[in-house]
Amino acid sequence: MSKILNNYYFLQFDEYLHKQLKEKFGTLVIFFVLMLYPGSGNKTFGAFFIIIFSILSDIKNKRLDLLTFLPYSRKNIFWFEFAFTSLLILLSFFIGLPYYRSFQNFLVDIATAMIFYSAYYGLSIALTCGLKIDPYGSIFLVLLVDAILSSLGKEGVKHLYNPYKLISPLRQGNMLLSFVFAVICIYLGYIAFSKKGAD
Repeated sequence: MSKILNNYYFLQFDEYLHKQLKEKFGTLVIFFVLMLYPGSGNKTFGAFFIIIFSILSDIKNKRLDLLTFLPYSRKNIFWFEFAFTSLLILLSFFIGLPYYRSFQNFLVDIATAMIFYSAYYGLSIALTCGLKIDPYGSIFLVLLVDAILSSLGKEGVKHLYNPYKLISPLRQGNMLLSFVFAVICIYLGYIAFSKKGAD
């Protein structure tokens, strides 16, 4: 039974992948090419706009209603879109691998970009679906708040130290704590996105 279910979800994801590539290829390829260049800055910039022109664009233009008429639940759409866009980001890394000076830098950049992407993906959807904030405005709000909070405090001054820098998706002062924070953000986004379908 589990094998049948696995095959069913795989076929669903394959169909979803083809549909999204067909509809969004022209837009996403621009940011995909940008992410081919080494460096976490290029990757995070590209990932930021991939979120805007993927799931947030679907929410903004009310394309999700059409997707739910197909054999996709809101839960499936959330994870399929996350998997689809994550594959694009990872693919850009592997194509750009020859340009990295060391494999260690390659792995660090992958972790940095995926933590940033996961946190912003989850938080922007949580704000959009949970608090009814404009989809495009939500991710720029996340960026603004993250940038401001992570800039506060001073390094080396104990009473002015800002612990938020440890989990900030932008700063990632501690990669493990940033990863945990990103997982929490994804969970919050998933809950908000799934519950909206029951409203």
